[in-house]
Amino acid sequence: MFKDYDKYLSTSLKVYIFVLVFIFILKLVGMDYFGLDLNNPIILKIDNFCSIYKIYYIYVVAVCYFTSYFLLALALNDNSKKLKLYMLITLPISILVKYSGFYIQQPMYNIVQGLYLYLLVAIYDKKISKKNIFNYLKYSLLLIIIQAISLVFRNQSFNHQTYTAIVEMLLNVDYLIMLYIYYKVKFKKGECFKCHYQEAEVGSSLLKKINLKKLLKKLQVNLHKFKGLPKQEKLSISIYVVLSLLWNTLTIVIVLLVAKLNHTFIECLFILTSFWLSKHAFGKPFHLPSMIRCFIVSNLTYYILNKITTPLGISIFIPILLGVGLSYITSKLVKKTYKPLYRGMPKDLFNETILKIVDKDSVKYKICYDFYINKKSDLSLSFEYNYSIAGIRKIKDRINDKIKELN
Repeated sequence: MFKDYDKYLSTSLKVYIFVLVFIFILKLVGMDYFGLDLNNPIILKIDNFCSIYKIYYIYVVAVCYFTSYFLLALALNDNSKKLKLYMLITLPISILVKYSGFYIQQPMYNIVQGLYLYLLVAIYDKKISKKNIFNYLKYSLLLIIIQAISLVFRNQSFNHQTYTAIVEMLLNVDYLIMLYIYYKVKFKKGECFKCHYQEAEVGSSLLKKINLKKLLKKLQVNLHKFKGLPKQEKLSISIYVVLSLLWNTLTIVIVLLVAKLNHTFIECLFILTSFWLSKHAFGKPFHLPSMIRCFIVSNLTYYILNKITTPLGISIFIPILLGVGLSYITSKLVKKTYKPLYRGMPKDLFNETILKIVDKDSVKYKICYDFYINKKSDLSLSFEYNYSIAGIRKIKDRINDKIKELN
């Protein structure tokens, strides 16, 4: 069920960065709802617990190790045991650099920390390749920008010397989750693989499914089809759409009302938003056979999620993980019965199946369309698309293999 958990993690990361940028924009226009709530009872209990059992010192050591290790692993494209041992050996020096922040003013501290991490890269990677240097600078810059955005909407100073222990711990919650997910997505099952997104495009293109151009194009196609229908069908569809909108609106209103009564209104908005943004990222979402069942299950599900989520004063990432997780799990409840492509199959079934694998504008789609729908031979396709006959067959076999993986 969770064999493609990396897709869940990468989608959560995309939604998080998208939401992060959106919150930052709200902050710039004067909306201020996302600061650290240091008077929250949960935060006060965490602070008290850490003070009694000296957890903060353990936390500092853990943060020094994991933040340094994740950054170097990403920059060096290496998650070997050798790197883990190397970071463990250099941990005492990392802690000293961390504590130097109490005596060095920013931005000098940031420069010292950046040079130290670069020195770790240079010592470990004796060749000091240009690619690794570029990767180090790229990831460092990306993380600095995300941290800066987080500080702004969290209403915290850029001078870390003003932070209390609990403030520093809270500021690192989402940062550590983000680094961990980034690391897990990049190194699937211990092997580096191409991420689902390009880092520079994360904020601008969240998910293909919410691409504005594609959405507008789909609306135009549906509107064109609607105009060609008889009046009676138009009326039926209009009534159905209106009633569905009213019912869905009622469901959302009740979900938010219950969240308001439980003092988790903003958290619930984040869960709902994350669910909507990722609803189609994992395939067709699950639907119950009746609207009443859907209404009851939806309200019960969001009630449970509102109970287990953390306040935004602690983490913004956790409500997002819950929302995307709901989308991910519900998609797994859909029984997928995709059959391999065959010649003479209906065009609608062909499109429904193959578009799960390739884009409609791709050469692979056109080759399969000509073979399975237009019933052209492998020989004619090889001349038309400048492929060998073996190449044409290989494309068809790979498409069908991917379709089998969907089941």
